[in-house]
Amino acid sequence: MNRSQYLLLLSATLFSASSIALSPEAIEGNSLYPTCHVCHNQEMDPPLGPPMWGVQRRYKNNTIDDEDFVQSMTNFVKKPTLENALHDMAVERMGLMPPLPLPDELLNKIATYILEEQFPPPCVHWAIAVKESTERGDLEHARKEQGMLNRFCK
Repeated sequence: MNRSQYLLLLSATLFSASSIALSPEAIEGNSLYPTCHVCHNQEMDPPLGPPMWGVQRRYKNNTIDDEDFVQSMTNFVKKPTLENALHDMAVERMGLMPPLPLPDELLNKIATYILEEQFPPPCVHWAIAVKESTERGDLEHARKEQGMLNRFCK
């Protein structure tokens, strides 16, 4: 390997340092993930969708294995329904997401990325939720969100 090849490999490795532990399918899904981040961005105020940290946790807690995670998420994203929504509060506050008209192969890659990525806790989202819930007088929700902030962000 010559010096320029080595430098190219090194820069590619450093550029994708957060993806080192990801499978090749998840790496491809990462390149498609901006489609999801448009709505699942934790810093949006008001939010259009729940932060992916919480979505990932819901799917991990409600599926039996990685294959079920990917299949369940792909099925939901293709045809969201109230019956197969895992995040009732998000649906109540933001509505049901629209279907994503992408081929299953691409949706599977995105779902694999979501499964494997280590998303940061949505601290900004929780701070916004505490403020908005307090302003609405929904102190129960504000306490819940403050508890998440205290647990994961401080």
